[in-house]
Amino acid sequence: TGVICLTRRKFLARCNSIWLLAGFKPVTGHSFRIGGTTEMLLSGVPPDVVKALGRWSSDAFLRYWR
Repeated sequence: TGVICLTRRKFLARCNSIWLLAGFKPVTGHSFRIGGTTEMLLSGVPPDVVKALGRWSSDAFLRYWR
């Protein structure tokens, strides 16, 4: 079928190769988790929905709400 899955490792490797060439420091996948959580909360997604989507068992995700 020609379909190739984009894995977390490949995605981060590609992003970091571009950012390093541009003079930026590499990032981890955690940066995207924080950003996605913050964006959803600021966009009005109910915290219980964000919690379920992030697979959190506690309210620790609320620390990302910056």
